[in-house]
Amino acid sequence: MSTSDLLTVEFADRDDAVLLRVRGEIDMGTAPALRDHLESAVTSGDQAAPVLLDLTKVGFLASAGLALLVEYHTRCRDAGRSLRVLTDGGAVLRAIQVSSLDNVLEVHPSVEAALAEG
Repeated sequence: MSTSDLLTVEFADRDDAVLLRVRGEIDMGTAPALRDHLESAVTSGDQAAPVLLDLTKVGFLASAGLALLVEYHTRCRDAGRSLRVLTDGGAVLRAIQVSSLDNVLEVHPSVEAALAEG
């Protein structure tokens, strides 16, 4: 587990996915810490298993966070994996929708829904 004042990331390498549970805010100051965890997630576990990025406990997602989602969507795709973003609404989903990234990213309300996707 990694913790800063504004961001906490828990990493779980499961049989069916690599799961990152994020809490706090994702902005220019915290995005580098999240990037480090995403990079580890892309290169760990079963390379066919999806990377699940659980943002259900994130209260703020700035443009630096949105750029990171696009970057790692591409990195995962290039590595033969999928990045599935988990959000149950609120500010995170709104930021994704306003930027039209819901047309690019795989967005799901829960771990179960993301894994049911295949």
